[in-house]
Amino acid sequence: MGLFDFLKRKQPHPPEDDGPSPDYAFAHYALRQIALSDPLRFLAMAASPDARHFIDAVLKNVAEQCGRPTTFEAASVKIHPVRVKDFPCAVIELPEPREMAEAFMVALVVPIDTSFKEPPDANSITGRYFTLEKEFSLTKDRRTVLAEWNMTRHSNYGDGPPATVEAFVAALTGHL
Repeated sequence: MGLFDFLKRKQPHPPEDDGPSPDYAFAHYALRQIALSDPLRFLAMAASPDARHFIDAVLKNVAEQCGRPTTFEAASVKIHPVRVKDFPCAVIELPEPREMAEAFMVALVVPIDTSFKEPPDANSITGRYFTLEKEFSLTKDRRTVLAEWNMTRHSNYGDGPPATVEAFVAALTGHL
C-alpha cells in the first residue's frame, strides 16, 4: 500500500436517512399542508369540539407515513383560537420539542376582514402558517426561532419569542 492509497479506499456508507422525525413532520408538513390548502376549514376544525379527533387522525397518518410514531399523543396538544391584528388565528401548542427545528407551536393566521357583508369566495382566501421552533443555544437558555412556511418554502425570521402562546401571538402581531 502506497502513501496515498488510503485516499482510494471506499468510505463506509452513512446510515440511510430516515427523513424528518414524525414530530417535525406533523408540525412542518402535515398540519401546514392541511392549513394552507383550506384555511377556513382548518380554523373551523380548530374551534370545533372534534378538534382532538382531527389531531389524533393526523398524528396517526404521520406515524404511518414516517414508519414510526410521534413522541406525543393528541391529548397533549392544545388548540387556542385567537386573533392576530383582528385576523382569525389558530395556535396549536405542542409538547416540548426534543430535537432542533421541531416546533413548540404553530399558527395559521387568515388575513381577512371579518366584518364583510358578503363572505369572500373561499377559493380566494389564503392563510399564513408560522412555526415557533426549537433552536440551538450555547447556554442553557431555551432559544426559539420564528419562521413562516408557504406550500413550498421556509422563511426564517431569526430569534423568536419565549415559547408561550401569549409571546408567540405578540410576535405574530408585530410581524404582520
